[in-house]
Amino acid sequence: MSQSSSEEFWFSPLFRIAGYVLLALSLLDIISIFIPPGFTNPAWEFQMASHLVERSPVPLIGLVFLLIGEKNFKIFKFLSRAALVAGILFLLLLPLIVSSAWRIHEGGDRQIAQQSAQLQVIKQQLSQAQTDREITDTLSRFNLRINAPTSQNPQQLKSQILAGIAKSEQKFQAQASQNTANSLNLTKNVIKTGLGTLIAGAFFLMVWRGTANTVKGSQTKKQKLRNNLPLVNE
Repeated sequence: MSQSSSEEFWFSPLFRIAGYVLLALSLLDIISIFIPPGFTNPAWEFQMASHLVERSPVPLIGLVFLLIGEKNFKIFKFLSRAALVAGILFLLLLPLIVSSAWRIHEGGDRQIAQQSAQLQVIKQQLSQAQTDREITDTLSRFNLRINAPTSQNPQQLKSQILAGIAKSEQKFQAQASQNTANSLNLTKNVIKTGLGTLIAGAFFLMVWRGTANTVKGSQTKKQKLRNNLPLVNE
């Protein structure tokens, strides 16, 4: 036995074992990402896609090790098709990443806008209320509860609520500014995760493309042997 054949004999099983170990660890890691599931939650969907992209190198390396060390043609063919499926799934993550990021951005802005609009309505109607009766009716209409003595003057309650509304408006402005900063970070993460998805998907497809030629060549060779078999028997 030559030195190259001896090295191949020893290293081939090691590659195969290492590949199975890496894929098994990756499978456990991927399962943990989906527990507990949070589909339809944009924050969970974006985080799930990010985790899958971050962990993609391990199954990639494991798959390559398996393809290098695997001698069983059926398993090799299955791994080749698995690379194709994985590549397609990673590419399909891209629209999910963009969609979930957009829903996160829109959800934050929509919540602030709704709360701010509600405060403006209360502020406007409470400012227009002049008499004690009008103030009391306005408070009852919006179900406003103030931790104050029942004997407190309605005019004082009005001033207290308007002061609270002013503080809430400042809080919403700060939240809007924070949302703007968060949107910038979200955009960076979308670009990073999106590029990672494209790279991982492209590499899986490259692995499938390279191994598909080997599978096709092996099948062609087997077919030729079958076609020539009757001639040999004759």
